[in-house]
Amino acid sequence: MSLFKNLGRKVEEFKKTSEAVAAEEANYECENCEKRFYVTKSECPECGGTVVSLEDKAESTGSEE
Repeated sequence: MSLFKNLGRKVEEFKKTSEAVAAEEANYECENCEKRFYVTKSECPECGGTVVSLEDKAESTGSEE
């Protein structure tokens, strides 16, 4: 049984790591909840907020991320 527990832990660790890397490389972000996406969406599936390009967001605030 410990084999399955060990495998489960490794899968969970991989999942968390890949989500963190994906968030860093995403190009779009929800203005409300700040969830990030690789592709543009008209609204956030999490909260219904507006999804904007991080490039547009940086230009409008005058800062780089």
